[in-house]
Parts: sequence; structure tokens; C-alpha cells
Amino acid sequence: VSTQSTGKTGQDEIEGRFPPLYEQFNILRKHEVQVDEKVQEKLDDLGNEWQTFANCLHDSDIMLKKHKDKFKAGLLHSAEEYKKSVALLLDEFNSKGPFNSDKETDAAVEIIHTIRASSDNLKAQEAVIRRGLNIFKIDQAPNKDVVGLDASLESLEEIWRINSEWTELYNGWKSGLFVNLVTDDMDLTAQKILKRIVKVCREIKDKKWEVAENVRGRVEQFKRTMPLIQDLKNPALRPRHWVQLKAEVGKDFDQEGDDFTLERIIDLGLDQYSTSIGDISGAASKELSIEQAIKAISTTWESMELDISPYKDRGHHRLKAADELFQMLEDNQVSLATMKASRYVKAFENEVDQWERTLSRILEVIELILTVQRQWMYLENIFLGEDIRKQLPPRKRRV
Repeated sequence: VSTQSTGKTGQDEIEGRFPPLYEQFNILRKHEVQVDEKVQEKLDDLGNEWQTFANCLHDSDIMLKKHKDKFKAGLLHSAEEYKKSVALLLDEFNSKGPFNSDKETDAAVEIIHTIRASSDNLKAQEAVIRRGLNIFKIDQAPNKDVVGLDASLESLEEIWRINSEWTELYNGWKSGLFVNLVTDDMDLTAQKILKRIVKVCREIKDKKWEVAENVRGRVEQFKRTMPLIQDLKNPALRPRHWVQLKAEVGKDFDQEGDDFTLERIIDLGLDQYSTSIGDISGAASKELSIEQAIKAISTTWESMELDISPYKDRGHHRLKAADELFQMLEDNQVSLATMKASRYVKAFENEVDQWERTLSRILEVIELILTVQRQWMYLENIFLGEDIRKQLPPRKRRV
């Protein structure tokens, strides 16, 4: 039909080109220009060939007029049947689609793929019908129901994909040893999956798909549990904290045992004491800073060396400038005073008191050494200088 229409539209234009063409060849003959024999044959046959083509167009036009309406009616009927097929597929999707979480993932994905195959088949039919109707200048937009069905299938498949990924991840976490869990990676992974499921839920906000809410709920529940897991994984926790924690929850367990897993934590109901556990973990972190500060003070004074050097090559030694030592003493004493003012110092009170006494004693000893040293150096000038010695009474001079 398209070819016939194009031929009829350009028929007059093409016939109008013949006279100028014949005129050009007549001019060539007048000037006795030799024309190729094959070209001359084509020129002689041009009129007959064109008339044959024109007759073909005329005959095809008559034939199409006889069958055009029938063909158009068939296409319109196919379009109506197509709409019915779409409606049936939508009913099948709404009634058999895997919208509930009680289905197995493989079974759900198989249903989705089956419905998608039917949708792809319908889209192929639609393409044929649209091409046919376009011949008759009938424009038919893509079926909105099929477009919507494809979007729904994509969203539903993504939900089940997320469900499968999350189930596999969570099963691995809950059965693995708690001491081996990497909480930062767990939290980051859960956050990424939560973003994906929230995005899908936003796209299908008008649809009540239980499986979407189920997956989202499970991930959000885990996210709410993450602070508890991070508190229990706090490296600052010491045996005294675990004793306090067990007393708080009223449960006994071995936090280093092979059976202490995430699943075991949930079974023990520790999530019900997340606030208390968080307080204990927070206190442990504060205490850790005190513990590390005390260790730093201990390390400093274990390696501290006094700067003692020979004095005047007479077998004497003296303590050189101690400004850095006094500054270190002052800084450490301030740190200890700050620790004593903290509410978290109770576990380290004895160590803090001991170091306060130790640093005070060090200060006293150093100051005493420097005082005696200064006095000795002063008196040395008196007793060893010849001019001074001559001025002393004979009895004092012998001293």
C-alpha cells in the first residue's frame, strides 16, 4: 500500500521529466553525436516501460480498493483482540503475581519471568498492528497497561532480588561467630540495601505488596539492632563490663564461646536491654581513654632519662637543665587531676592515686637534687678559689 501510494503521488512529476529528456537526445542527434547503442535502446523502450508501470499502478489501485477496507477492518479487529489479551494478562498478574513473602524466591522469579515472556509476546503483536494501522494513517500509541505491567514486573523482580540478597547476608551474619563480625561493613551493606528497597517502595507506593513491606521491615529492624551489635563489639569492653552487662540482663553466657552468635544474641533477648548495654559500652569507651592515658604516663616515665654530665673533670657529675622534665611532670599531673574529676575513674582510682604520689615524689626529689647541686656549686667557688681561701682564718682554711 505504501509503495503504491508513493508511486501515484510521484507519477505526474516523473512524466514531466520525459519531454526534456527526449529534447536533449534530439539535440545530440542534430549535432550527429554518437549515442551508445544500449542507451538508445533504453530510450526507445522508456515510453512502453513507463506505460507498463502506470498500468500496474492502476491495477494495484483497483485491487487495493477491493481489499483495503477488509485489511483495515482486520487490523482494527486485531487491535481489539490485543486489548483483550492485555486485560487477561493483567488479571493473571494481579491474581497470580508473587506479592507475598510466603513464596520461595525461585518460584516467585519463575512466575515473574513467565508473565514477562507473555508481555514481550504481546508487545511484538502490538508492533505488527501499529505498523499496519500506520499505513492507513491511524496512529495508535503504545498500550499504557503493557508499559505499566513492564514497570511493575521490573519493580517486583528487584524486590525479590533484594529479598534473596538480604536473606543470604543475614543468614551468614547470624550464624557466624560474633567475634568475627565486622560491624562497619555490616552497617554499610545494610544501608545500601535499605536505600534500594526504599527506592522500590517509593516507585510502587500505590500498590500494597506485602513482600516489599516485609523486606523493608526486616532490613529496618536490623538497622535498629546495629547500635546494639556495635556496643557489644566495642573493643573497650573489659571483663568487668561483661560481668556488669550479664547482671543487668539477668542472663549468663560466654561472649567468647563458639555458640555466641548474632542469632544467640537475639535468642537471649539482649535487644530488649539495648539502652542499658549502650550505657555500659559508652562508659567502657570513656574508661578506655583513662586506661590509655595512664598507660601513656607509665610508658613516659619508664623511658625517662635524666641528663647527667661530668662537671669540671674532677670526678663530679651534675644534673643539667630539667625544664622538659618539669613540663612533663606538670602535664601529667594535670592529666591525673582531670581523670580524678571524671565519673568514669572508679576502676582506676588506685592507679591514679599511685601515679599522683609517684609524680609528687619525683618532683620533690628532682627539686631537692637541683637545690643541693646549686648550693654545692656555690660553696665550691668559696672553698676552692685561692683568693677566697687566703681570706679565711687558718682553722677554716684547712676545712
